[in-house]
Amino acid sequence: MVSQTSIIFMILAIIVSIAVPVITLIYFRRKQAPWKPVLIGILIFILFSQVLEKFLHVYVLNTNTQAAELMKNSYLYAFYGGLAAGIFEEFGRYVGFCFLLKKYREWKDGIAYGIGHGGIEAILIGAFAAFQNILMANLINSGGFERLAGAPGQDPNILMGIKDQLVNTSSYMFLLGGFERIAAFVLQIALSIIVLYAVKSKKPLYLLYAILIHAAIDFVAVLSKSLEWSVWIPEGMLLVIALLSIVFIKKSKSWFDQRVDYRQESPEMGNLIN
Repeated sequence: MVSQTSIIFMILAIIVSIAVPVITLIYFRRKQAPWKPVLIGILIFILFSQVLEKFLHVYVLNTNTQAAELMKNSYLYAFYGGLAAGIFEEFGRYVGFCFLLKKYREWKDGIAYGIGHGGIEAILIGAFAAFQNILMANLINSGGFERLAGAPGQDPNILMGIKDQLVNTSSYMFLLGGFERIAAFVLQIALSIIVLYAVKSKKPLYLLYAILIHAAIDFVAVLSKSLEWSVWIPEGMLLVIALLSIVFIKKSKSWFDQRVDYRQESPEMGNLIN
C-alpha cells in the first residue's frame, strides 16, 4: 500500500509545480512583462530539451553501443547528462532571443522568457510525474495494479519496480519533488537573464557561463543519484542555488538599466548577432 501521506505530498507537489509559475507570471504581468517571451520560452524548452536533446540521448544511450557502454561509468554519465542539458537549453535560449525575440532586450523580457521556459519544465517534469505517481498509487491501493502487471504487452518487472519505489519511498521524498521544481524554476529565470544579457551586450562569453552553470548543477544532481548520496546533499545545493538565483535576479536589473552602446564596444560581434 502507498501511504495516504505520500499521496497527499504528491498532490502538494502538483499544486506547487503549477501554482508557483502561474503566480509568478501573474505578478510580472502586472509589472508589464510581455506574453511573447513567455510563449517562446515554452516553445524553445519543448523543442530543444524534450525533442532535440532526447534524440541525442537515444543515440548515445541506446543506438551507439560503444557510447552506451561508456555511460555505465557514473561520472561520465553525469558529465554527459549535465553538458547535454546545458548546451541544448542554453543554446536554445540564445536562438530564441537572437531570432524570435529580436525586439525584446529588457530585464522584464528575460524574466518573462524564464517563466515560460522554467514554468513548462515544472509542469511537464514536476506536475505530470506526480500525477502519474498518484494514478499508480491509486491502482496499487485499489488492487488494480496486479491486473495491469499481468495484462498482455506489459513488462511486469518494470511495473513491479515502480510499485516497490512508490511503496517503499519515504513520504517526504514526494514533497521534495515540488521543492526541486521551485528551485529549478528560479534557476531557469536566472539563466534566461544571463543569456539575454549575452545577446543584448554582444558578449557570447555569458552564454558559455550559462552553459557551464547549468552543466555543473545537473552534473552534481545526476551523480548524486548514481552514487546514492544522501538526499540532503543535492537538496541543500538546490536551496543555496535558489537563494543565490533570487539575489542575482534582483541585482541583474542594473545590467539592463545601463545605457551603453555595446555595438561600439564590439562592432564585429554586433554584426555577427544581426
